[in-house]
Amino acid sequence: MPKKVLVVGGGTGGTIVANNLAHRLHDQLVKGEVEITVIDPSSLHIYQPAYLLIPFGIMHRNEAVRPERSLLAEKVRFRQESATKIDLANRAVYSDSTRLEYDYLVIATGAKPDYSQVPGLEKAGYDFYTLDNAYKLREALGRFKGGKLVTAVAGIPFKCPTAPIEFAFLVDSYFTRLGLRDKVQVSYVYPLPRPFTIPNVAEEVQRMMENRKIEVSLLFNVESVDPEKKEIRSLEGETVKYDLAVLTPPHTGADVVKKSGIADKGGWIPTDRYSLNVKGYDDAYAIGDGTDLPVSKAGSAADFEAAVVATNIWDDINGFAPTLRYDGKVMCFIITGIGEATMLLFDYEHPPKPPPATFACYWYKLVYNRLYWTVTAKGMLPGFGV
Repeated sequence: MPKKVLVVGGGTGGTIVANNLAHRLHDQLVKGEVEITVIDPSSLHIYQPAYLLIPFGIMHRNEAVRPERSLLAEKVRFRQESATKIDLANRAVYSDSTRLEYDYLVIATGAKPDYSQVPGLEKAGYDFYTLDNAYKLREALGRFKGGKLVTAVAGIPFKCPTAPIEFAFLVDSYFTRLGLRDKVQVSYVYPLPRPFTIPNVAEEVQRMMENRKIEVSLLFNVESVDPEKKEIRSLEGETVKYDLAVLTPPHTGADVVKKSGIADKGGWIPTDRYSLNVKGYDDAYAIGDGTDLPVSKAGSAADFEAAVVATNIWDDINGFAPTLRYDGKVMCFIITGIGEATMLLFDYEHPPKPPPATFACYWYKLVYNRLYWTVTAKGMLPGFGV
C-alpha cells in the first residue's frame, strides 16, 4: 500500500507543501509507493497580497489568479471539493462524496473574514480582504474627491498584520499623486496602545504617520458601525465619524476545523510551535493562517512552515527521525508609499528592526509578486533554505 499524504487546503501553504514533497518524493511517486492529494473547494488559487494593491491599480486580477491544477506538480492529485469533516483519531477526511484515508495529514485551511463579529461592519464600508471587495474599493477610491477617510482595524488577529498600515501609506501617496491630498483627511484607527503589535516597528510607523499627517487613534476597539450615520463606535465609548471607511474585519478559522472539533474558541488549530504537529497527533500537521501560532498570518510564514513539514514527512517516509523545527521565521514587506518599501525578517527569538524604506525594496516586492507563480508556489525555493 502506498503511503498517503493528504493536504486539506490549496492556498499558499497547502500548494507549497504538496509541490515541495512531490519534488523530494518524485521517484516514489512514479513507482506508486507514495500518493499526495490536495483537496480544496476552489479550482482557483489566489495570490492574496494582491488584494492590497488592486485598489491602487498596482496589481490586476490577471496577476492574482491561476488555476490550482496548473500550479501543482503533475504527480499531485487534486480533488476540487469541500472537506466536511476531519477525523484525526481515525486518520480520515470526509467530503460530501468520499472518505479519504491518510498516513500524513497537512491542514492548511487558512483564515477568513468574519463580518458577523461586529454589527454593521459588512454594510458600512469597504475592505481589501477578498478579490471582489478589493475591486469595489478601487472604484470607491476613484470616486472619492475629499473628506475623512478612516481605515480601522475591527478585530485581532487578521491576515497580514502590516496591511492596514500599508493601506494608510498608500492612500497618502495615491491622493498626493492625484493632487487631492489636502482635501483628504486620513485617519488610522487601531485597538492597541501603539499602531502595530511589535514595539520597535510601531515606533517607526508612528513617526512616519506623523510626518505624513495621518491621524492616529489608538486603544479604539470597534464595537459597531452605523452605516446610516457613518460612525464607528468603540467599546471604550468613543465615536469616529467618516466619509469613507475602509475596515479590516476580524478573522476566524475554516468551518471544517471548527465543525470537526479541532479548533479553539477563535477557530484556530492548536499547533505545536516547533514541530507544527496538531497538538496530540504526530501524523497531522497544521500550517499557515489557520494555526494558533504566535506569528503573523502571512504567506511567508506558511512558506517557511511548509518547508519544515515537507522535510519532516520526507524524513519519516524514508526512515529518518523528523528533527527539523520551525523557529517562527516570518518575512514581511511593508509598502510605505507608492515607490518605497521596507522589509521585516524575524522569528520567535529575534524581533524585527525595520531598515529605511527604499525604492529598491519596493521594486523587489513587485518582482516577488510575479515570481510567486513560478518559484514560490511551485515549491522551487522552499522556505528560502529553512
